[in-house]
Order: sequence, then structure tokens, then C-alpha cells
Amino acid sequence: MSSYSTQFDSGPLLNALINKTQAGKLKWDETADEDIFLVSVGGNTTLKIRREFLRHPGYHRHLLSLLDENGKLVWEIDEPEVLIRELFILARRVARKVDERVEALMGTLQKL
Repeated sequence: MSSYSTQFDSGPLLNALINKTQAGKLKWDETADEDIFLVSVGGNTTLKIRREFLRHPGYHRHLLSLLDENGKLVWEIDEPEVLIRELFILARRVARKVDERVEALMGTLQKL
């Protein structure tokens, strides 16, 4: 039987998501909102990472939501911020195909 506490150590999960994203195992997708990215994992869990702007200009936080197969919120993680921010940057990079675009741009520039 599991024991539960009010605190959840999200570090191992975030590190695993970062590593799998870097390895190309997680294919993040864009949404209509430029600050939200999604990935389906295992068919029964969807991860949503987003940047949320706060009331003060220039201030924001990053949130990772775990959704079930029906899109219902299971859990939301907002710390450690440094890891969630890193995952957000990676998810955006994958979803927007930054590496592929830069590679194509470099090829074009070499032909000039």
C-alpha cells in the first residue's frame, strides 16, 4: 500500500520527461495557445505544459498538468520551477520543430 503525504517530489518525473524529450521519445504538439504544449504518453495520460502570465508585467510561472484519458485534471505541478521551465523550453522547441528549421536554414545559408 502506498503512503501519501501532502508534498509530492516531482523532481524524478520532471527529470524523466526532460530526458525522454531530449532523446526524441516524447513528441510535443502545439495548441492554438502559443504558451501551451501537449504530449500523450501511453494512451491514457496526456501532459500539458504551459506558461501562465501573472498580474505583474513580465512575471510568469510554468505549470505541468497530468490529464487522464478523458482530459480530466489528475495532478498539477508547479515546482521545482527550474525543471518545469526547462521542460517547457524543450517542449516548445520540439513542437515548433526548431532543430529541423535551423538545420534547413543553415543549408539554405550555405548555398548563398
